[in-house]
Amino acid sequence: MTASVPRISRRGLLGTVPVLAVAGGVLSPRGTAWAAGSEGISWPAGQELPTFAGPERLDALFMAGDTPTDVQLLVTTLQGLVNRKRPEIYIIKGEAGEGRKTWLDDSKVPYREFTDPWKVIRKHLDRAKGVVIYDPAVVESINVATTLAGLKDAVIASPELAEKLAAEPFEMRVVDDLRGRFSSNIEATAWQFDNLWPQTSHRVVLGINPGQSAPIPPDNWNDFAEVAREDRPIRDGSNRLVYEFDLSAFAGGDKLYLRFQDSQPSDGWGGALHELTLTADGEPVANFVAGDETERASLFDRGGAGFKPQTDDGDSHRFADGTTYFIYELTVPAGAQTISVALDMFNQFLVSASKTAPAVSSDDRIPASQQLRDYAVALKAMPFWLGSNDSPEEAELMSRIFSSCERGTPYLGWFSGEFAGVKLASAEGVYVLAADFLENSTVHGGFRAPVEPQVAADAPALENKVYLTFTFAEGDNVQYCQHRMRVLWDDAGRGSVPMNWSVSPLLVDVAPLIVSHYLRTATPNDLLVAGPSGAGYFYPSFWPQDHLPEFLGQNKAYFDALGLHMIYALDDIPVLEEASANAYADQLGLDGIVFAMWAERSETTIMADGRLPVSNQIAHTDRAEVLRRIRVNAEAFDGSKPLFIAVAVAAWDQTPSDVAWIMDQLGEEFVAVRGDEYFSLVREAYDQNAIASGRRLPTAPGTSTPGTSTPSPAPPSP
Repeated sequence: MTASVPRISRRGLLGTVPVLAVAGGVLSPRGTAWAAGSEGISWPAGQELPTFAGPERLDALFMAGDTPTDVQLLVTTLQGLVNRKRPEIYIIKGEAGEGRKTWLDDSKVPYREFTDPWKVIRKHLDRAKGVVIYDPAVVESINVATTLAGLKDAVIASPELAEKLAAEPFEMRVVDDLRGRFSSNIEATAWQFDNLWPQTSHRVVLGINPGQSAPIPPDNWNDFAEVAREDRPIRDGSNRLVYEFDLSAFAGGDKLYLRFQDSQPSDGWGGALHELTLTADGEPVANFVAGDETERASLFDRGGAGFKPQTDDGDSHRFADGTTYFIYELTVPAGAQTISVALDMFNQFLVSASKTAPAVSSDDRIPASQQLRDYAVALKAMPFWLGSNDSPEEAELMSRIFSSCERGTPYLGWFSGEFAGVKLASAEGVYVLAADFLENSTVHGGFRAPVEPQVAADAPALENKVYLTFTFAEGDNVQYCQHRMRVLWDDAGRGSVPMNWSVSPLLVDVAPLIVSHYLRTATPNDLLVAGPSGAGYFYPSFWPQDHLPEFLGQNKAYFDALGLHMIYALDDIPVLEEASANAYADQLGLDGIVFAMWAERSETTIMADGRLPVSNQIAHTDRAEVLRRIRVNAEAFDGSKPLFIAVAVAAWDQTPSDVAWIMDQLGEEFVAVRGDEYFSLVREAYDQNAIASGRRLPTAPGTSTPGTSTPSPAPPSP
């Protein structure tokens, strides 16, 4: 038995304050109303994210990208403090892809332009009750300072900036000083979880990275020489071997540095290492497998590389995709003459070596500013940043924080490792909104805009054609919806070919102006669909199964508000489980699901007792390769029955014009349709072609029977 499903009132979406009502007139029990004293924030029980007061006039700060970090942190926390009552400060740093003023002008709210952050600071700083000083030597203290600033109605500052603020004309008092308080980042997070978490709002948690890699000089790796390269486009581990290399040319020092990269950085699949054994003068001197304590201690520079922990069906491995890399520092016995290394590795690897340490490691972090920090201050929430996949201690603390949240709580921000982080959150019933670079959330949450649900299209008559449906990825990412999607939306090719656009259903709360624009300006060939994997990004197979139907039921209000009947889903297993399919069918009544497998074959299965079609997608970052994969999938098409192919569009790499180009290369037997049309045709074909021994749909060669699929791992998000 699930909880009653909340409904968003139409008046609320069109009027001033969104209100949640429920079938039967009973509020959803999840959550409590926003605490008294936060005058401009409306957050009824059952509403996923808050609504801010409507802005009347804005001070728009167009801040240079090279503005000192401590000034950015100061003005952003001031923005959250001021906007808590009513949005007055709007900040754009550098040049937004969609244009600095695009959303601001769309809002029709009058604004005054500023380029000097100090003019905005001087105008509004009297709202703050003091300054919290962070410790630049422990970057996580920036998050602790942010939490304290929200609780104490303060702003945060570096030690140097605090001195300036203590002097005339500001004369700001110090309400807390974190210098010397913590010896490490994890200690800072643990302290605030123990001491500040009980005082903060638990209706949302925020993952904000307070640091960035130190700048890497262009000659940082000049001393490295190539040792091995795999040039073949291998992504399935079929070249996995223990490769042995003579490194005696790098003898003569007490250290050896090995760098692992992606030999083909454009395709999303890089080299992976499971085990390393180093031998000097015939004796083993180092041996580790990816993820063990020795391996982690040997990492000189993680370089943004990923890590896959050991699972039941495979070994752990560290992998470098795209431009990421990782470097080991290995100790060599003094006087060693011969050195060799054995590497258990696979896929598209590039290995180089040096006996000289790079001058800088990307793991050396310096303070950084991200715009989501205003949200933390305004909501009195606790931002934190922990390693989700490469530090058992940090992952354990992250799990403790998530387990302290009520199931169905949103986590805004991101992770150091996407897949491990989403699994940790999902296991505790916490869903993710990628939002670490979301700008002006405290203003967008107050903009008013009409949100009318889209109308489903009537499917064309079913013919013996090859039906394609193209779905833009990344829609769960609200900063993508704010920036990159607007650029794609304005592309000249949009509207020429039917396309599906994944979006976050929670834009209804966090940025109604943004989703309103997409709904109002959509062509008949544009369909909004929910991004992975519902109201937010989570893995259905990891979500507490006794809660999944209830959670999806709570999503339904947002689906109805936007007229969403299709999901772009993700999981960390190669198929959607039957229990998950049943929950989606029961609670959301979807037309269908496109599953993000990034496979070379598209297949469609009918799940949930014939109620839910699920199509896994083919994809690639290069449009020519996408075209090739479509043709391969259609090789067996003979015109005797329809064929269905789902295609994921790599939103960071491709545009609507690229989709139009793909269709221009295909013959008249290929027909592109919107997702609602696609799944209507799939259902019709299924009914017409059902067979007693499994009711298989007509799909590309190599597809499976309903309810199963061929495993194919998904690449990391860009």
